[in-house]
Amino acid sequence: MVKYECKIILCGPGVGKTYLANHDNHFVDIDDKRARYKYNIQNISVEEFEKGKYNRGKIVNKDYYEYSIKLLNETITNNKIALISYQETLLNYIIENKIDYCLVYADISLRNEYKSRMEKRGNNKEFVYAMTNKKAWDEFFKRNENDKTAKYKIKLKEGQYLSSIKDYFI
Repeated sequence: MVKYECKIILCGPGVGKTYLANHDNHFVDIDDKRARYKYNIQNISVEEFEKGKYNRGKIVNKDYYEYSIKLLNETITNNKIALISYQETLLNYIIENKIDYCLVYADISLRNEYKSRMEKRGNNKEFVYAMTNKKAWDEFFKRNENDKTAKYKIKLKEGQYLSSIKDYFI
């Protein structure tokens, strides 16, 4: 089996970041923790959290970027693997500090599968559209294919989730 030395996995929506982090303590969903902190929504279910994507309301904690960096560094220090989505400021921090990351993304042919995944988990229509409309999907794929800074790149196949490949990283 292939093993990747990565303390950070950068990936898009619908790959199972939150599920994996909730079911395996080797992984930490930085996005989930950052958003809960940013909007001060600590005590809601995963289902409610997913429904609120793209419509979370007013930012309560404006230092959420610094909070994300702190979480990222703590995760790495604690020998765990950070799961993050594409956030330019956080990715710039990772690149500037020469921290290796692994990029995990869906094959371009899987747009309808990912749309269905997001609908099934309860994401609102605006979020699903923003992530899976043809133009956005093609741009995400192109950006991932052209990424030259990732140490490793893994293209998920039909039916695969992060949990399907988690043993590559442990």
